Amino acid sequence: MTADHLREKNIMRADFNKTNELLKEINAALQVSLEDMEEKYLMRESRPEDIQMIAELKSLLTERDQVIKKLIEDNKFYQLELVNRETNFNKIFNTSPTVGVINPLAKVSVRCMCMNSSNVTAGLSIAHCCVPCNSPRDVLLRVKLPRWLLQTPSARSGLPGTSHSD
Repeated sequence: MTADHLREKNIMRADFNKTNELLKEINAALQVSLEDMEEKYLMRESRPEDIQMIAELKSLLTERDQVIKKLIEDNKFYQLELVNRETNFNKIFNTSPTVGVINPLAKVSVRCMCMNSSNVTAGLSIAHCCVPCNSPRDVLLRVKLPRWLLQTPSARSGLPGTSHSD
């Protein structure tokens, strides 16, 4: 039994080695096929839906970039316009503005406009003043007002910004 057993064992071992070699060949062929398939997958053509989606996204991105550039340019324009208007305002009304400086303890200087020689010679009468004074007429606070504001409503009727119903 040992001779038959050894012979059978050798036959089985030979069959196993043949089968093992065949499986190794099949495995190598499958490995090469897998690498080819991976290469084809990576180099595949894009789908039409994907190409269309990419084109839409690119156009949307360029539109957004244009909007952002326009907003930046508008912002620069408005900043320059603000500086320009502020400097013009300061040139016209005051050369050195003092913003937010109020001293509540300071005395207010009041000048009586009713006794001003230019008003008396011009024949203007001031009907509405802010602060009463010792004179029988009313007074104005010392502020720089345009001359047309100091005129009576009947004298102002021809000036722009006034209505004829005054």
